[in-house]
Amino acid sequence: MVGEVHPPGRAFAYLKYVLSKAEKARRVLRFYSVPHVEETMRMLEDRYPEYMFQDEFSGLRFPAVPAGRVKVHHKPEDGIRRITEAPRDPLEEKASRLAVLLSEKAGVPLGNFGVTGSILLGIHSLAYSDIDLIVYGLKESLKVKEALRSLYGEAESGIEKIRGERLRRWCEEKARLHPLTFQEAEEVYRRTWNRGVYRGTFFSVHPVKADWEVKEAYGDRKLKGEGIVEAEATILDASESIFLPAVYRIGEVKVSIGPEAGGIIKLVSFEGLYGGIFAEGERVKVRGLLERVESLKDDVVYRRILVGSRAAGGRDYVKPA
Repeated sequence: MVGEVHPPGRAFAYLKYVLSKAEKARRVLRFYSVPHVEETMRMLEDRYPEYMFQDEFSGLRFPAVPAGRVKVHHKPEDGIRRITEAPRDPLEEKASRLAVLLSEKAGVPLGNFGVTGSILLGIHSLAYSDIDLIVYGLKESLKVKEALRSLYGEAESGIEKIRGERLRRWCEEKARLHPLTFQEAEEVYRRTWNRGVYRGTFFSVHPVKADWEVKEAYGDRKLKGEGIVEAEATILDASESIFLPAVYRIGEVKVSIGPEAGGIIKLVSFEGLYGGIFAEGERVKVRGLLERVESLKDDVVYRRILVGSRAAGGRDYVKPA
């Protein structure tokens, strides 16, 4: 699923796996980048157009699974409970130990954690699958963030940052998929808190809002793209940048390329690479889609710069200025 706001009776989502003739899951979304997501969207349009949805509030067409087509709802919180109580293999046991370690170090109940990705679906490989954890709640996620930063410095924890050849490959991949140099990719990872290695296995931690923290409903606002811009801005508030989409409140915006417009107060990234890596007071440079946002609840109008849009074609970014 993508984001926290969905149309009635549907769920916005990326197509990640399809069943092969042998009834085995085959990954079709190779990378989480706009060009690769668009490949899967073309597949859906050609073969399963009923999974595509025309959003009247943005004017865009995007995958949104009809509720009636959902056969099984895999819940991350159920997954973490299962692998903690009865792990079926060494990777599930390792994922369970990592979640318990973070829970204890952060003082966050294990019930606020979930496991996602291939482990949740039970299609993981012991040889190459990663551990992907979820933390529910803003306060809880910030506690886990601080705990993880502390654990990176404790050798006995088994948690470390990506280094050496693994880091080189990671940076090369990001520089290939995004408009970043190798050195810029290195800087992105230096700032990244939620991706590392646990006892030899890559892991990631993804904050998700608790249900009661979601204040927006589908149809509350209308979006209109106004063109690609390049700009500099100051981060005013980064508290919700750890979620997907990452939301930064910004000020002192100076547009250098693209349509000039006032009222730009937010930087929103659906590209997870840029989530949670910039701090209040920091100056950033950004390339993205300028959008006019109209609140249909109170008639407030503002603008935001969106990173991760189809319009930008994967050539958008956020970098330190």
